[in-house]
This record gives sequence, C-alpha cells and structure tokens, in this order.
Amino acid sequence: MKHLTRLALIALMFLFSGCIWKYSPRPGTIPVHIKSVAIDNTKNSTAEFNLGQEFTVLLTEKLMLENLLPLSDPSVAHSVIYTGLKNISDAVFSYDETDVVKEYRLSLNLDFRWYDTANSLDMMQKTLSDYEIYYSDSYNNTLSEDDRVNREIALDRLMEKLADKVIVELTSQW
Repeated sequence: MKHLTRLALIALMFLFSGCIWKYSPRPGTIPVHIKSVAIDNTKNSTAEFNLGQEFTVLLTEKLMLENLLPLSDPSVAHSVIYTGLKNISDAVFSYDETDVVKEYRLSLNLDFRWYDTANSLDMMQKTLSDYEIYYSDSYNNTLSEDDRVNREIALDRLMEKLADKVIVELTSQW
C-alpha cells in the first residue's frame, strides 16, 4: 500500500508539473507595450515592376490571417515592419539529356526589420533568402497543364515563401 501511495504521489507531481510547464509564459514574449504593428511599403531594389507593392499586400494579408497583432497606421503604431526586396536572379539549374536547359533557379533576398517606435530601437533585423525552380518553355510544353511551372508561378511561390519566413521569424521570438 505504501508503494502505491508513493507511485500515486509521483504521478500527481508529474501531472501537475506538466500543466504548469504547459501554461507558463514562454521566455521572449512580445514586449507588453507593443500593442499594434504597421507594415511599411516594401522597398523594391529589383528590376521587377510592382514587386514591392505585391509583397506589401501579401505580407499584410498573412499578418491579418495570423492575427498576431492589430494592424495600424505607421504614424500611430507601436511597431513597424520594414521590408526590402533585392538581388533577384535567374540561373540555370539543370540540363536535360541533350544538354538543353531544363530548369532555372529563381532566387530573391529580402531585408526586414521590426522597429519599436516607443523605444526607437530595432527589435529584430534579418536578411532572408530563398529560391524556387521553374521549367524552360521547351520542358513545360512536355508537361500537363497542372505540372507546368513558369517563371511567374515560381515568383509567386517565392514571394509566398519569403512572407511565410517573415511570419516565422516574428513569431519565433515571442
């Protein structure tokens, strides 16, 4: 009986300590004075027309879906996210068996900064990069409509990936 009581006590200790661990606040939570965020227009240092505006809209939509913080105008927001697109490049990724280009690699870099307006300091600053593969016209023509990936599709996917990376970076620090 004594042995069973000890086991029950140990089990209860693990149960209660598990609940405490589960519901305790994590280190690195968002500062209490940050109640809103604004997204500044994305600077576009690439030769791609409207890429900055498209990224700003995409990031805004993702932040709204995630419901991380209320979005606000930059003039009154407690924090601002600044982004900049740069260094977009296309490079041959692979050749087919007859040495004709089969795939290209589209790469893009994004600078982003999360700024605390109340304390006038950067809370986070990073450069993110990623890539997507797209197919040459000749290879796309051999594929079904659903399997084709042209540069435009690759660029859309790449922008999505970079916006997702910004969200991950922001939330991983909270």
